[in-house]
Amino acid sequence: MKNKLSILISFSLIIIGFGFYSCEKELDRPPIKELDETKILTIKDLYDIQAENGDDYVFVDEYMLFATVVMDDSSGNIYKEAYLQDSTAGINVYKISHAGALEVGQYVRINLKGSSLKNYSGKMELIFADVLDFRKSMVVQKYNQYIEPAEARLDEIYEGKWDCQLVKLKNVEFIPADTSKTYANLGGNSSQNRSLRDCTGKTVIIRTNDRSKFAGNPLPTGNGDAIGVITKFINNNNVVTWQLLVRDPEEIMLNNPRCGS
Repeated sequence: MKNKLSILISFSLIIIGFGFYSCEKELDRPPIKELDETKILTIKDLYDIQAENGDDYVFVDEYMLFATVVMDDSSGNIYKEAYLQDSTAGINVYKISHAGALEVGQYVRINLKGSSLKNYSGKMELIFADVLDFRKSMVVQKYNQYIEPAEARLDEIYEGKWDCQLVKLKNVEFIPADTSKTYANLGGNSSQNRSLRDCTGKTVIIRTNDRSKFAGNPLPTGNGDAIGVITKFINNNNVVTWQLLVRDPEEIMLNNPRCGS
């Protein structure tokens, strides 16, 4: 009888202890904070805020941006920056505290507090220079949310339709003067321009950093499709240059006969 009573008491203590442990674990959980929908912004909203307030507008409140990473800095073609897209537009995220903080395919929520906006020579930048650890401002909501590149014509690019967005240019080739070159100057410390054209003669620059992993790769000599992120550069004379930033040379698929062949 004593043995049965001892077993019963021990079992009861275990149950009670588990209950206290469970309660403690519940109390340790951080409170769930619902987002204020009035403080959720789109990328288009960021363009509008910059247009209304000018450069160097700083977010002092906790506004949130939800967007998908379409270009990261893993190839070395860009460094401590990335490009994001949502259903409204695309934007450059610049001066991130750590390389590799964002990866292509991540759908992220970014706290904009402390960041600023700047139209840098035609390219819209969301700048985190004053945020010591960008990783604390970002939460990955989903992985592998890859955005398919939009098929774009060069005349649409000239109109600004695809600024800072992932595109696929069809039936393009490097101009004859560039076909003997590499993407950039391996071991250099700058960026190089190479020109793609379509069969009507319209052109767009491919701009590649000398420190990119594929800087020394020879340019393909055929015709085909090219995938990358479109950016705009306006010089001091207000001349606009449209550029394609390559994520991976495997996405420059120029294996078909050239124009007129």
